[in-house]
Amino acid sequence: MISGILASPGIAFGKALLLKEDEIVIDRKKISADQVDQEVERFLSGRAKASAQLETIKRKLVKRSVKKKKPSLKGILCCSKMRSWSRKS
Repeated sequence: MISGILASPGIAFGKALLLKEDEIVIDRKKISADQVDQEVERFLSGRAKASAQLETIKRKLVKRSVKKKKPSLKGILCCSKMRSWSRKS
């Protein structure tokens, strides 16, 4: 849901955000047993990159004093670091 500050109709100046939602494509291709380790490592690497990006966003929001978004990012970061998503040896 997108929300904003209600205002009277007219001309406004300021930053704008263009939201473009791409279609999510899920690759359902089967992999062989010898590819499993490689795919798990690829997943864990992607998760680490996403977590680092979220940490950067969190720092920028704190710097800008945007306090409303911080709790939701905290939850996302917590989920991205869940042990159940980690590789079990």
